[in-house]
Amino acid sequence: MAEQAKKSATTVVWSDTVSIENAQKKKQELLKAFNSSEVILLDISKVEDLDISAVQLILASEKEALMRKKKFKLVGEIPQNFVDFFCRIGIPMDELITSEGFTTEILETVTGDEDA
Repeated sequence: MAEQAKKSATTVVWSDTVSIENAQKKKQELLKAFNSSEVILLDISKVEDLDISAVQLILASEKEALMRKKKFKLVGEIPQNFVDFFCRIGIPMDELITSEGFTTEILETVTGDEDA
């Protein structure tokens, strides 16, 4: 039964504000999902505001997925102001949402590490 749970997807839903003040709690939610599922989906459609710490958590989640050989992606409708924010800082949302090319392109761009 535990093996079956490991293969399932877990959706983590963020709402309200995601910022430095609650980043540790959000990180723990994501780690719990990584410990229980092979596919981790992050829904930020209910987030009203976010700061760079939210972006860092999303990028760290992608690295965690790579390290653990799991899948991570954003789901749900993402507010246009967040799409614009992510694009301004160099993160193409279409790749983040689909997970296609995310690891080889986005993490390289953000970290400058060609081995990301």
